[in-house]
Amino acid sequence: SWMETIRLGLLERDQRERAHAEMIEQYRRLAQQTVTLKERNAALLKASHSTRSSAGASASSAAAGGSSKDNAVQSAFITSLEAQLAQTRADLSEQYKIQSTNAQRLLVLTDNLRDAEERGREERDELRRLRNEVEGLRERAKWHQEIVTEKERQIVFLQDEHQSLNLELNQITIQNQDLKTDNASLLQRWIEAKNSEAERMND
Repeated sequence: SWMETIRLGLLERDQRERAHAEMIEQYRRLAQQTVTLKERNAALLKASHSTRSSAGASASSAAAGGSSKDNAVQSAFITSLEAQLAQTRADLSEQYKIQSTNAQRLLVLTDNLRDAEERGREERDELRRLRNEVEGLRERAKWHQEIVTEKERQIVFLQDEHQSLNLELNQITIQNQDLKTDNASLLQRWIEAKNSEAERMND
């Protein structure tokens, strides 16, 4: 139904919106880590500059020790940068994996959405067909109702005519009964008259 189609559409929308939540979280963590690394690098550079300034202000006898300190700071700085680079590469590789996974999920969701849209289109076509069929049935029902109404009017007319004919038939029946009675009376008087005439002839 159309409600199920809407519900599936909302579920698919929620899935699409949540599909990149993990990748967004990873990028957020990467950004935080980048800020932390920038602050650490700034602190190391500041320490390096401070050490170099102290070494320049020292006597020439301490030059060897200052150079050693500079080398140690630079070595620590390079080691830290290498570690940061390795971590960044690992994070980037992880992000690529997450992006690939999300891309695959997006393809699956796109296919599901396409299937849902196709099903929705088919259901809309079916709904349109059913609505047309219902409209046709309503028209036919209206036509049949008009026919029934006309037949009811005809039945009422025929019933009235039947009652009128029954009244007329009853009147004719009464007239026939009266005529039969009159005929019987006339016949009886005629017979009596003939009998009287016969008796007179016999006399």
